Order: sequence, then structure tokens, then C-alpha cells
Amino acid sequence: MEFARVAAMAAVVVVHAYSPLVSTIHADLGGPTWWTANVVDAALRWCVAVFVMISGALLLRPRDEEPGDFYRKRWARIGVPLVVWTVAYLAWHQWREGTDLSHALSQAASGSPSIHLYFLYVIAGLYLFTPFLRTVVAHTSRTGLWWFAGAALAVGFADQALALADGAGGVTAVTRFVPFLGYYLLGWLLLNTDSGPRAVRTGVVVFILGVAGTAAGAGAAALSEGEWGTGGEYFYDFLSPPMILAGVGAYLTLRAAGTRLAQARSPMAETARRVVSAVAGLSFGVYLVHVMVLYTLRDLWGMPEGFLTLFAAAGYAVATAVISLVLVALAQRVPLVRATV
Repeated sequence: MEFARVAAMAAVVVVHAYSPLVSTIHADLGGPTWWTANVVDAALRWCVAVFVMISGALLLRPRDEEPGDFYRKRWARIGVPLVVWTVAYLAWHQWREGTDLSHALSQAASGSPSIHLYFLYVIAGLYLFTPFLRTVVAHTSRTGLWWFAGAALAVGFADQALALADGAGGVTAVTRFVPFLGYYLLGWLLLNTDSGPRAVRTGVVVFILGVAGTAAGAGAAALSEGEWGTGGEYFYDFLSPPMILAGVGAYLTLRAAGTRLAQARSPMAETARRVVSAVAGLSFGVYLVHVMVLYTLRDLWGMPEGFLTLFAAAGYAVATAVISLVLVALAQRVPLVRATV
């Protein structure tokens, strides 16, 4: 799972570096630069789904642990960062963009104080029900769990599809986790399936189909609307059918790659394992801080025009990842600050 976590962390950074091109802030819709960015973005949108599946794989194994003990451990891991970084990003956006207090409170109530922090609210909600889901996992057949996961994904898919209709509800900080419940269960179920060559081939094929469907669907929707809007965003959302395929395919492929790395016996493999383990320990903090780093770099240096925008986005992604890793590594050495990353 460490290998998958590192890959998902890197994917998140690249997605946020390229997303302004896809949303036509720094690229013209339908041009070669836009299509390239669309393919890159679509190929990495599985990142949050994989993060959720990793959490399910690690936490849904039935074990003797009282709910109170579980909540105390998880609060230290997710609760403190949720509060601290919600306040930090709301203050940062207010300073950077001049948002007013009512807008900030609305963003916090929706569980999205910044473009990436909704993930904390998703995980917090899933953690809340994990002790009870463990009981379900322990006393339900695998067939029953597959039906449960499928039904949960279907609910998430339907919720997302219905949200396309004007005025059809919305999400809040306390309900953001619900559509992701299917991914959470899938993480556990797929962890305990065969990870041999056949599973890898299946994962790769499913991943390619999902990415192709996402890129093509988003492109067709945006071109038909004449702008980047709800149609393109629907295909990019984590519960559109092609994105579900991409997420499952990426998880299966990364799980197999991580298993092979863990089993390899060579000096190079040992070095790789140490690097992956070290970076995995920093990944949560990188997820939290990278948006501030990325936006600050873009504010300072801007974006070029034309095809060079693609290279600038790649450069910003690399610089953001390196700077974020250094910042988090330093923060983890400070007694009180380490609790926030």
C-alpha cells in the first residue's frame, strides 16, 4: 500500500498543476495544448479513489478494537489536521483572494474549504462508521460485500448524475463521505483478491478503458457545450462510470506493483523500498500543504502561453512535490506541528 500511496500523492500534485489548463484558464478549449492536458489530467484522476481504497484496505480488517479506542487514534490522525488546515486554508484564501467571512463559512460548511480538503471530510466520515463496518465485514459473505460495495457505488453514481440537474441538492461537510463508501469497501475486497499476472492484466485493461472514457467523454462534453462546464466536470468527477473503472484499474495495478517491490530481493529493490517508505510517511502532509506551494509558485512566476504551458505545469508539479516534501519533513521534526501533518 505504501507504493500506491506515493503514486496517488504524486498524481494529486500533477492533477492540480494541469487542471487550470483543462478548465481553459491557461489553454484554449479544443486546441492541442488543451487535449494534451485533458489526457494527462484524465490519466491521473484516479488518485483520490485510490487514497480512499487504501484506507479501506488498511482499516476494514476485522479486529478487536473498541470504538472509543479507534476514534481516539483516528482523531489524532485526521481530526487535528482537519481543523487546523480548514482554518489555515480559509485564512489563506481570504488573504490571497479577498473572500469574505460568509463565503468562508459557506465553504467550511460544504466540507470544501479548499479544492483538495474535501478529502479530509470524506475520510473523517468514513472513519466515523468504520467500527460498525468492520462488524459487517466480519459477518457478511464476500458475495454479500460485493453487492454492498456495488450498491454503494451505484448510489454515488446516481447522486453525482442527479446533481447535474439544476437545484438538485448538494453536499455538506457531514455527507461528503457517503458517495465514497463503495470505494472504501472495494479497497478491502480487492486487497484480498489474486494479485498475479491475470489480475495485473485486468487492472491495466480496466485502467486504460477508464482513462480513455474519461478523456473522450470530457472532451466531447466540453466541445458540445462550447466551454468547460458541468458536462466535462461530470466525467472528471470520481464517481462517473469511466472514473470508477480508472480508479479500480489503478488500484489493482499499483497493488500488484507494490507487492512485487516488497517481494524483490536485490540491493536496488531494498533501496527503492526505503525511499518509498520514507516518502509514504510524508504523503499525507504533502497532500495538505501542496496547494499553497503550487499556487504560490504560479503567483510568483506566472504561466507562459501556448504549448509551453504544458512544460510549465510539469515544472510546477515537480517543484511543488520537492518543496512540499521538504516542508513536511521539517514540520514532522517540530513537536506540536507534527500533529498537523
